Amino acid sequence: MKNEKLKNLVEYLRKNVFIVGVENVRIENIDFLFSKLKEKIGDVSFQLFDADKIAGKMHVEFAVLNALKAFKDGRNISRSLPVEVLVYASAQRQIGKAFQMVGLTSKTKNMVVVVFSNIEQSSKILDEILSLTGGKINNKVLEINMEKVEIIKKVFGISNLEIKTQMFAGLSLEEIIKKLVVERVALLATQQ
Repeated sequence: MKNEKLKNLVEYLRKNVFIVGVENVRIENIDFLFSKLKEKIGDVSFQLFDADKIAGKMHVEFAVLNALKAFKDGRNISRSLPVEVLVYASAQRQIGKAFQMVGLTSKTKNMVVVVFSNIEQSSKILDEILSLTGGKINNKVLEINMEKVEIIKKVFGISNLEIKTQMFAGLSLEEIIKKLVVERVALLATQQ
């Protein structure tokens, strides 16, 4: 029964949640960007992240999955799914801190777009985001590289000792960072 519920959530995720990387964005005013997007796209839910603070697509997928499960089980921290995803992606319970940790800033150059809709609506939203930010689709911004490793370590408080304890498994530094961030997201789900 439990596996069936998880399967249903994963299937929902594949059909109704689109995660896309966007490079070279220019964001002068975050509030203006969000209000313009909401004005243009209406009720469609979406969330935007600073890609430099995201440890791969799996990080976002896991945050979405946990947020959906929290809403389904009545354990949600926030009142909206996009904010719940942000909270899970930050791996801690404070909404304001979540925005600071993984949300957009005026310095954001690459972002991750998460849209909760069908492919047609998602495409329209993405076009609007690209138009407003001047960005281009590039899913490589989701990948972890050495530049992002240091940023992610700082954002998520990952110590060198934690990394060293994982090295025996033969994983690359990027894989270790991804694993440690996803573990933090999973830990948040168990703390409720």
